[in-house]
Amino acid sequence: MASKTSLITYSKHLILLQNIGFSYYFRSQILKSESMRAVYISVLAVFFFVHPLYPSETEKKSPLTEPSEKIHMASDSLKFDISADFRSRHIWRGSLTCSAWNIQPTMNLSSSNFLIGAWGAYTVDNSYTEFDLYASYTFKRFTIAVLDYFCPSETVRFNHLFNFNNKTTKHTLDAVISYNGTEKFPLSISASTLFFGDDKNPKTGNNYYSTYIEANYKWEISELLKTDFHVGFTPFEGYYSTGANVVSCGLSVTQNLRVTSNFTIPINGKLIVNPNTENVFFVFGFTLGYL
Repeated sequence: MASKTSLITYSKHLILLQNIGFSYYFRSQILKSESMRAVYISVLAVFFFVHPLYPSETEKKSPLTEPSEKIHMASDSLKFDISADFRSRHIWRGSLTCSAWNIQPTMNLSSSNFLIGAWGAYTVDNSYTEFDLYASYTFKRFTIAVLDYFCPSETVRFNHLFNFNNKTTKHTLDAVISYNGTEKFPLSISASTLFFGDDKNPKTGNNYYSTYIEANYKWEISELLKTDFHVGFTPFEGYYSTGANVVSCGLSVTQNLRVTSNFTIPINGKLIVNPNTENVFFVFGFTLGYL
């Protein structure tokens, strides 16, 4: 008989499958039959080994770092990519949004330097949900973008997705401009302002226009090992702080675990400190994607 711990672990795996979108019927068949589970795992293994899950260095379009890490630089030609990050928690601009393991799917379509995409975050215990849409345009070393953050609750039936009344909406719109750096000097600088929606001063009811500015430096130690350092601050009172403060400092290390010649799994660790709130976060995760 399986232990209680094993049953809990297996239940969490089923919740992950639910978030990815498997039908109830398919899940129930896997649960009932050991042979079905074996066939399913074998099919997945064959698919992942046949198709490269991570682009080569010449093909890869480096994502922007925070505050717009969900947005990739648009490509000249038509390009579609889909991926999923698995993270031990979610930290956004120096603040903890959820402390549970979560899956973060991303889907992007780009052409002629324009890009549209969607990003989400779904915890295994349903404690946090986020769904974002965004559009960007890249010109030489610069990218401008608009993001729509939406955080519904999966415990209620109606989440008012189409409510864009500035006083009552759950949406938050963010305008971002970024300088993406060069290969010889990979220092990127981004500036972001929340200009509409759920970013209100509780005393006045007016928008804070919370602003976050970040500098990020990438250091590629080898083809399989990459690091980046960032410092982010806010210049005035808003969502991030009660005044001008450095709110995020961090080191990120990504190790590409090579499985085959065309299959690597990026494993990532982030150490983030918020000097303003005196908090420290250590995040672990990995990425699967088809680009």
